Amino acid sequence: MRLFDVQGHRGACGLKPGNTLPSFEAALDAGVDSIETDIHLSLDSVPILCHEPQLHEDVCHASLSTCPRPEERPLISSLTSLQLQRCCADINVDPTVFLFQDAVATPVAAQYAEKNGLHPFCIPRLSDLFAFVESYATEMGARAGKSKEKRAKAGTVQFDLELKRVPFYPQAIGDEFKGSSPGSLERCVLKAVDEAGVANRVRVRSFDHRSVLAFRTIAPKILGGILTGETTPVAPEEMVRAAGADMYCPDYRFLDESLVSRLHAAGIRVVPYTVNHPDEWRMLLGWGVDGITTDYPDRLISFLSHTETQPR
Repeated sequence: MRLFDVQGHRGACGLKPGNTLPSFEAALDAGVDSIETDIHLSLDSVPILCHEPQLHEDVCHASLSTCPRPEERPLISSLTSLQLQRCCADINVDPTVFLFQDAVATPVAAQYAEKNGLHPFCIPRLSDLFAFVESYATEMGARAGKSKEKRAKAGTVQFDLELKRVPFYPQAIGDEFKGSSPGSLERCVLKAVDEAGVANRVRVRSFDHRSVLAFRTIAPKILGGILTGETTPVAPEEMVRAAGADMYCPDYRFLDESLVSRLHAAGIRVVPYTVNHPDEWRMLLGWGVDGITTDYPDRLISFLSHTETQPR
């Protein structure tokens, strides 16, 4: 039987600003199987969780006077991890879409932030995500009143790490990557994974499929997925294999039942993004996808518990 993956997009960014500790907490509260997040690299070579390649006034503001001003839009790669952690990413990036998102700090995020001298909505490091999920699963989660079941689920949650390379703008990452071997981004992500001891719970993905392949040359036991956007390749199974990956992650609008069947026949998992509506969930479930990335994991889990169309 295939294991179905309810994946929280940037945590649960329909509920809390994405890629923040409260967003990850909302995803854990919902009971996700995996958390998807975006990774850039700071000036001091620390993996940073942020979707955009630069500070942006529509996403965050400076919480301390010594921080760079987001309206100046400096690159993430030009700022240190400490500078980035002093910024507050509590802004709703699209209020017309995320109607129910709020910026109220969640209890474990508040505890973790206080213990580590952070703002609950700071721009976190990858190491913060690993430590935060561990805290949720153990003492902090218990103190915050998280149920034994939720804490146990958090202790097994998977991490899907999107390496945010864009070849035409190498300065967005700012390392020496040329496409044929790992760069600092891949090496520093692997170091954070190894230090946290979560290699068996991590998968890497990217729109730059070379990055996935390069990562797997230094971490062959860590699985990979390839992202595609607004296109339906002629032979996606060959693209997955060429990247040394085992998962295909397309824009759901460029997927159909025959393509899902072809990929399954090749032994490849199919997890489309970012799917937020019940009619779309129902269709994808009927096709037998292996998971769904969504901004509303709480709604998807509720939908799965009530629908007759179960993952197969």
